[in-house]
Amino acid sequence: MKFSKWLVVAVVVLVAASCSKEKETPKGYKYTVARKGDGNIIPPGKFMVMDLLFKDGKDSVWSDSRKQDVPLIIAVRDTFGMKQEEGLEELFRLLSKGDSVIMKVSAQTFFEKMRRQALPPGVDAKSDFTFFIGVKDVMDSTQVRKLSDELRTKQMEKMRIQQEEQLAKDTVAIDNYLKEKNITALKTASGLRYIVTKPGKGEYVKAGQTAKLNYAGYLLNGKYFDTSNEKLAREKNLFMEGRPYEPLELQVATGSVIPGWDEAIQLMNKGSKITVYIPSTLAYGPNKRSEDIVENSILVFDMELVDVK
Repeated sequence: MKFSKWLVVAVVVLVAASCSKEKETPKGYKYTVARKGDGNIIPPGKFMVMDLLFKDGKDSVWSDSRKQDVPLIIAVRDTFGMKQEEGLEELFRLLSKGDSVIMKVSAQTFFEKMRRQALPPGVDAKSDFTFFIGVKDVMDSTQVRKLSDELRTKQMEKMRIQQEEQLAKDTVAIDNYLKEKNITALKTASGLRYIVTKPGKGEYVKAGQTAKLNYAGYLLNGKYFDTSNEKLAREKNLFMEGRPYEPLELQVATGSVIPGWDEAIQLMNKGSKITVYIPSTLAYGPNKRSEDIVENSILVFDMELVDVK
């Protein structure tokens, strides 16, 4: 692991620290000052931009804010509720810009007092958790809002680029699949591919209408992961006792289903059946949904529009 400059200093000082470097919070939590900042204690209402790394007694890192796209920003709270503060909450009130400090607490203290939760299974209550903290900057609420807006813009642009790159990969995978299976499919502007296997009657579904559909979902490798058909569910070892196997009723284009579904339903009219190939960017994206639907999974659905209101 590549340590930043303040963290290297912190480790060196921790080894060679003299007693004068060790301090205590009002409740007696000990911490070591590895590097002293400007000495101006950050007042309530301000915000600290910091690096925070903490690891357990086995030197396993539990969290490292430097690996996140968004910096860690901690608000220094007012004096209300000070009596309930423990450990890090107390320490934050004692810091100044440029400080690098190290705090070590027992696992039991960390979880039960600082996090206010039960000790996780397998964690030794007496083992130590070590926190390395470096205060990089101090901001007021206006500066934090400005920074948040800038980061949000950058994050959205990064996500847009990632989605474009992933869609390109998904498009190649879907097209190769269709070519291999000798399937001719229609294509929408979003990258959705679909085949009308049975025409319906009447007008196409519109956003806001309520649709009832039968469906079966599977991956390009043929693995089924969900269906509203009980016979198919039993056949594919998906049957769940107590689950109602009947057409799914939903309001269209209200965000209740993945974007690919909302788009696909609006390509249907009553009685129609389609097979739709949904790129991961219109499904669950980089998120793992289940053991079958892993990150960036392309989904295929056989859909039948039973009714529309």
